[in-house]
Amino acid sequence: METKQLALQSFERNQGLLDNINKFLIHLRLSQKGIDDKMDDEEVDGAKAQITSFFGKLNSLVDTAGENASPLTGVDVRYRSLVRKYVDAKGHRNKFKSILFKNSPDKVMQLMDSTEKSDVNKLIESLSEFKSLLEDHGVVDARELIGDI
Repeated sequence: METKQLALQSFERNQGLLDNINKFLIHLRLSQKGIDDKMDDEEVDGAKAQITSFFGKLNSLVDTAGENASPLTGVDVRYRSLVRKYVDAKGHRNKFKSILFKNSPDKVMQLMDSTEKSDVNKLIESLSEFKSLLEDHGVVDARELIGDI
Protein backbone atom coordinates (compact mmCIF):
# COMPACT_ATOMS: atom_id res chain seq x y z
CA MET A 1 0.00 0.00 0.00
CA GLU A 2 1.26 3.47 -0.80
CA THR A 3 2.93 5.45 2.00
CA LYS A 4 0.53 8.40 1.76
CA GLN A 5 -2.45 6.07 1.85
CA LEU A 6 -1.13 4.36 4.99
CA ALA A 7 -0.45 7.74 6.56
CA LEU A 8 -4.00 8.85 5.76
CA GLN A 9 -5.52 5.71 7.26
CA SER A 10 -3.34 6.04 10.34
CA PHE A 11 -4.18 9.75 10.69
CA GLU A 12 -7.92 9.06 10.45
CA ARG A 13 -7.71 6.17 12.93
CA ASN A 14 -5.70 8.27 15.38
CA GLN A 15 -8.03 11.27 15.07
CA GLY A 16 -11.04 9.07 15.75
CA LEU A 17 -9.36 7.58 18.79
CA LEU A 18 -8.25 11.02 20.02
CA ASP A 19 -11.81 12.27 19.65
CA ASN A 20 -13.10 9.38 21.76
CA ILE A 21 -10.37 9.84 24.38
CA ASN A 22 -11.14 13.56 24.61
CA LYS A 23 -14.88 12.93 25.01
CA PHE A 24 -14.32 10.33 27.69
CA LEU A 25 -11.73 12.45 29.55
CA ILE A 26 -14.10 15.43 29.58
CA HIS A 27 -16.86 13.18 30.91
CA LEU A 28 -14.62 11.74 33.65
CA ARG A 29 -13.20 15.08 34.76
CA LEU A 30 -16.54 16.87 34.87
CA SER A 31 -18.21 13.93 36.58
CA GLN A 32 -15.53 13.98 39.28
CA LYS A 33 -16.45 17.59 40.00
CA GLY A 34 -20.20 16.87 39.95
CA ILE A 35 -20.74 18.89 36.77
CA ASP A 36 -23.09 17.69 34.04
CA ASP A 37 -21.06 17.22 30.85
CA LYS A 38 -24.16 17.62 28.61
CA MET A 39 -23.20 14.44 26.70
CA ASP A 40 -25.81 11.77 26.32
CA ASP A 41 -25.05 8.32 27.70
CA GLU A 42 -24.90 6.86 24.19
CA GLU A 43 -22.07 9.23 23.22
CA VAL A 44 -20.07 8.47 26.38
CA ASP A 45 -20.68 4.72 26.08
CA GLY A 46 -19.66 4.81 22.41
CA ALA A 47 -16.41 6.61 23.23
CA LYS A 48 -15.69 4.18 26.05
CA ALA A 49 -16.41 1.18 23.79
CA GLN A 50 -14.05 2.47 21.09
CA ILE A 51 -11.26 3.08 23.63
CA THR A 52 -11.78 -0.35 25.20
CA SER A 53 -11.73 -2.01 21.79
CA PHE A 54 -8.51 -0.22 20.86
CA PHE A 55 -6.81 -1.12 24.14
CA GLY A 56 -7.91 -4.74 23.69
CA LYS A 57 -6.22 -4.88 20.30
CA LEU A 58 -3.17 -3.02 21.63
CA ASN A 59 -2.91 -5.47 24.53
CA SER A 60 -3.06 -8.43 22.14
CA LEU A 61 -0.43 -6.94 19.82
CA VAL A 62 1.91 -6.10 22.72
CA ASP A 63 1.56 -9.65 24.05
CA THR A 64 2.25 -11.10 20.59
CA ALA A 65 5.26 -8.87 20.06
CA GLY A 66 6.63 -9.77 23.47
CA GLU A 67 6.15 -13.51 23.08
CA ASN A 68 8.13 -14.11 19.94
CA ALA A 69 9.70 -10.78 19.04
CA SER A 70 8.65 -11.32 15.44
CA PRO A 71 7.06 -8.76 13.18
CA LEU A 72 3.41 -8.12 13.94
CA THR A 73 1.23 -9.57 11.23
CA GLY A 74 -2.24 -8.42 10.28
CA VAL A 75 -1.62 -4.75 10.98
CA ASP A 76 -0.24 -2.02 8.77
CA VAL A 77 3.20 -0.50 9.24
CA ARG A 78 1.86 2.65 10.94
CA TYR A 79 -0.09 0.59 13.48
CA ARG A 80 3.05 -1.46 14.15
CA SER A 81 4.91 1.79 14.66
CA LEU A 82 2.37 2.89 17.27
CA VAL A 83 2.69 -0.43 19.09
CA ARG A 84 6.49 -0.06 19.08
CA LYS A 85 6.19 3.52 20.39
CA TYR A 86 3.98 2.30 23.21
CA VAL A 87 6.40 -0.50 24.12
CA ASP A 88 9.35 1.94 23.99
CA ALA A 89 7.45 4.46 26.12
CA LYS A 90 6.97 1.82 28.81
CA GLY A 91 10.73 2.01 29.30
CA HIS A 92 10.62 5.79 29.89
CA ARG A 93 9.26 5.69 33.42
CA ASN A 94 10.35 9.26 34.13
CA LYS A 95 8.03 10.56 31.37
CA PHE A 96 5.22 7.99 31.38
CA LYS A 97 4.18 7.18 34.94
CA SER A 98 0.61 5.94 34.61
CA ILE A 99 -0.67 2.42 35.14
CA LEU A 100 -0.95 2.03 31.36
CA PHE A 101 2.81 2.36 30.97
CA LYS A 102 3.73 0.58 34.21
CA ASN A 103 1.53 -2.43 33.44
CA SER A 104 -0.59 -3.08 30.36
CA PRO A 105 -3.60 -1.88 28.39
CA ASP A 106 -5.52 -4.72 30.07
CA LYS A 107 -5.13 -2.97 33.44
CA VAL A 108 -6.62 0.22 31.99
CA MET A 109 -9.53 -1.71 30.51
CA GLN A 110 -10.27 -3.01 34.02
CA LEU A 111 -10.59 0.60 35.23
CA MET A 112 -13.02 1.71 32.51
CA ASP A 113 -16.18 0.92 34.51
CA SER A 114 -14.88 1.73 37.98
CA THR A 115 -16.45 4.53 39.97
CA GLU A 116 -13.77 4.51 42.69
CA LYS A 117 -12.08 7.90 42.81
CA SER A 118 -8.56 6.42 42.86
CA ASP A 119 -9.36 4.21 39.85
CA VAL A 120 -10.87 7.13 37.92
CA ASN A 121 -7.73 9.17 38.65
CA LYS A 122 -5.53 6.33 37.36
CA LEU A 123 -7.71 6.08 34.26
CA ILE A 124 -7.50 9.83 33.61
CA GLU A 125 -3.73 9.76 34.00
CA SER A 126 -3.40 6.75 31.69
CA LEU A 127 -5.65 8.19 28.99
CA SER A 128 -3.93 11.58 29.18
CA GLU A 129 -0.48 10.05 28.77
CA PHE A 130 -1.62 7.80 25.94
CA LYS A 131 -3.23 10.79 24.25
CA SER A 132 0.17 12.52 24.32
CA LEU A 133 1.83 9.47 22.74
CA LEU A 134 -0.90 9.24 20.11
CA GLU A 135 -0.57 12.95 19.26
CA ASP A 136 3.19 12.52 18.77
CA HIS A 137 2.52 9.53 16.52
CA GLY A 138 0.04 11.58 14.51
CA VAL A 139 2.66 14.24 13.76
CA VAL A 140 4.52 11.74 11.58
CA ASP A 141 1.32 10.99 9.65
CA ALA A 142 0.58 14.69 9.19
CA ARG A 143 4.12 15.34 7.91
CA GLU A 144 3.74 12.52 5.41
CA LEU A 145 0.44 13.94 4.20
CA ILE A 146 1.27 17.64 4.02
CA GLY A 147 5.03 17.79 4.32
CA ASP A 148 7.07 20.03 6.60
CA ILE A 149 5.60 23.50 6.78
